Amino acid sequence: MKFLSKLIISCLAIAVVLTGAVFLKVSAQDQPITSQQIDLIRGNCVSTKNTLNQLHASDALLRVNRGQIYESIETKLMNGFNGRLSNNNFNNSNMTSITNNYESTLNNFRSHYIVYEEQLASAISIDCSKQPAAFYEAISSARTKRSQVHADVVKLNQYIDQYQAAVDQFEKDYQTAANGMKQ
Repeated sequence: MKFLSKLIISCLAIAVVLTGAVFLKVSAQDQPITSQQIDLIRGNCVSTKNTLNQLHASDALLRVNRGQIYESIETKLMNGFNGRLSNNNFNNSNMTSITNNYESTLNNFRSHYIVYEEQLASAISIDCSKQPAAFYEAISSARTKRSQVHADVVKLNQYIDQYQAAVDQFEKDYQTAANGMKQ
């Protein structure tokens, strides 16, 4: 039990550290583009595209790493522990409910990330010196989609916290019951 708690806490710590690195905001605005912005986009086109390419590459790597961590938490920890509790006739309905919510949010994270990645790739493919308004709109759309991915990450971390609390409560209840049987 202690090992499971430590493993969940370690995975959570890794996830929290990666959250800050993965979800930096793209700086497009949600307002109509002005002529000054068009000039800025054209003037900074090459450096902006380079920055977006770097973001695209780092996001892809972080998405794979984060996805693997989240998948491991679900399959190796949550499902494994829930199965052991069920096989031993312990009430695991709270943890199963949290796991189901986590799984649903993880599926959303995967699909939302794909949509974000496709939108970012689309934005990168636009010639910003010739089509600054289209580039601006594509970046704005990518930012919105990235915000949804971030919201999924926040929810996943909340479910990890909830599951950890449920495991801690189970451990307390189990220890209380075990101590009561000894007396």
